[in-house]
Amino acid sequence: MTVLVGHLPGTDPDGRAIVLGGRLARALGGPLVLCTVTGHGEDPAPEPATPAVEGVEVEVTSIADRSVPGGLARAAHAHQAAVVVLGDAPPGPGSIGARLARAADVPVALGGDGALHEGPITRVTCAWGGGRHAGRVLATAADLARRTGATLRVASFGPQRERTVPPEAGLHAEQIVVEQWREQMQDAQRAALAALGVTDAETLAHAAATVEDAVTGIGWDPGELLVVGANAAGTATRVLLGDPGAAVLRAAPVPVVLTPGTTTLS
Repeated sequence: MTVLVGHLPGTDPDGRAIVLGGRLARALGGPLVLCTVTGHGEDPAPEPATPAVEGVEVEVTSIADRSVPGGLARAAHAHQAAVVVLGDAPPGPGSIGARLARAADVPVALGGDGALHEGPITRVTCAWGGGRHAGRVLATAADLARRTGATLRVASFGPQRERTVPPEAGLHAEQIVVEQWREQMQDAQRAALAALGVTDAETLAHAAATVEDAVTGIGWDPGELLVVGANAAGTATRVLLGDPGAAVLRAAPVPVVLTPGTTTLS
């Protein structure tokens, strides 16, 4: 299964995309293709040196396109890539990662924090929001965990203060509301896992003062990946992560995989 790494000159001085791409290629048992996109009519960028990635066959290529996301999406199709990797931090409106998540029909892995970890992929966590695409996003996460030999965790994150009843109702009433939310999320997670025939995944729903606190408060492995669903949205953001989805991305201490909701990586 091919892993395509987008080489964007000057944007990834630490080589996070190559490190993450190498980890994925080793785990998936396929080659790594390092791809540079050149605009139509522009002089080709200097071809990068072929990196040495232990245990992985590496190819260097380039493609001409009017946009970087469009070029990488075409290259992913041409090479039948299972995943596209960028060194980006979690995407904001208009970022290459956000635009590529819309243009590509394969998952897009973003280096960000934790991407320089070179060990194996040990766990895949799926951010569960309960929307209409949640089951398909979970299917991608489960497939990624199976193919890489990692364990699977399904997690929901909530801002505790925003879910509560008015302050005059008291702390006890607030705790009841949070506990009801937690039970609803975990029931939905278990039902979705059962529909996929997955019986050995961990489920959890964690609420804190903010979504960011909820994300950082569940504990993360150095070799972990976070899978989040992405869908086409308006012209301003180009990626629908929902609220609190964007906060989950901002707080993620591990590389993020944005998926359009395909059921497998191939």
